[in-house]
Order: sequence, then structure tokens, then C-alpha cells
Amino acid sequence: MDYKNIDQTLDKYFEGLTSLEEEKMLKKYFASGEIAQTHQPYKAMFDYYEQAKNVTNPRTVRLNDKRTDNRKKYYAAAAALLIGLGLFGLVSRTFNNQTSNGSVQVSNDNPEKKKEAAKEIQKFAENLNDGFQKTGAISIFGQTTKKVFNLKKEEKNEKK
Repeated sequence: MDYKNIDQTLDKYFEGLTSLEEEKMLKKYFASGEIAQTHQPYKAMFDYYEQAKNVTNPRTVRLNDKRTDNRKKYYAAAAALLIGLGLFGLVSRTFNNQTSNGSVQVSNDNPEKKKEAAKEIQKFAENLNDGFQKTGAISIFGQTTKKVFNLKKEEKNEKK
């Protein structure tokens, strides 16, 4: 055997650059009885690789069945649907109870209820306008922060 070639192939092997044919050649070399003295330390490693191929797991491996995975998904979806329907029923029942127990309902027949409804709508509109005015302060804050950050950027550009 060409031991110089074996040395080069071993260097390539440890760098992870060998081809499959070169690795087969190394396995045959170390399986043969003609091994150079300088290559003896590597023989144990290649022998271990050959023995490790025959090792099996004594326990059986159970793979997940796709059907059971799908069943779990279906059960979760059904549970979510039932919970959603239950919450919807609870909310709608609560809403119906509130509207029948003192909330203002607009009716064409009763002018007093129309006035009450108009007052409630007016209060709602006032609260809404008040909220818009308060958010206007936030938008002014946003504009000023943009100006401050733009000034900082301009100062950095001027320094350069």
C-alpha cells in the first residue's frame, strides 16, 4: 500500500473533505492486517466504527401515529368550538337581560323612551368628542417627538 497516500487521505478525513470512495479505501486499509506502525492509533477508531454499525437499540421505538395526532387536533377544535358557543350564549343572554332590565330601548310608540335614547346618544357623543380631544394631545406629542429625533439626526449629520 501507498502509505503516503494513506497519510494524505487521513488528513482529508479529519478535515471532513474525503469522498465516499476514499472513506471506503480507509476502511479496507484498517480492516486489512497490513497497517503501518504510524497508523496503529487510528485502527482502534475505525474498528469502533465497524462495531458501532451493528449496535441496536434493545427497546422498541414507537412512532407517533398521524391518526392520533389528527384526533387530538379535532378534539381541541371541538372543545374550542363548544367553549366559544357557550360564551356566545352567555354573553347574548346577559345582553338580553340588561336590555330588558332598565336599558334604554328606542321604540316608535313611546316618545319618552325616544327622549331618553336621544339623551344617552348625546352623552355618548360628548364622551367620544372628549376622547378625541384627549388623543389630539397624544398626536401633538408624537409630532414633537418626531421633530426632536429629526433634530438629533441633523446634529449627527452636521458633526460628520
